[in-house]
Amino acid sequence: MKTTIALALAAMLLGSVVTAEPGFGFQRTVEKGTLITLDLVRSDTGGRVDLTDINGRVMASQEVIAGANSNVRFQLDRNPTGNVYAVLYNANGEVVAERMLDRDIRD
Repeated sequence: MKTTIALALAAMLLGSVVTAEPGFGFQRTVEKGTLITLDLVRSDTGGRVDLTDINGRVMASQEVIAGANSNVRFQLDRNPTGNVYAVLYNANGEVVAERMLDRDIRD
């Protein structure tokens, strides 16, 4: 009986992970500096994430695989002065999720 309940619970939890929408975790800010880490990126097909500035200029890109990608790191050439925008593209190059990330500008 305990095994059946444990298996049912595991299947329910795994099912909710598998059916999660493509996008980003709960992160809303990134720290000051040229190294930016996104805590979680979910992709159905694999693809890439671009980090852009307010004008849409790509500052860095990183490939992601299908499923949950944790700690996706980006090395920027320069320290952005404003907010950063994360754009998730699927394997066909279509935008499937976007997120504005506030910059933590405290010293």
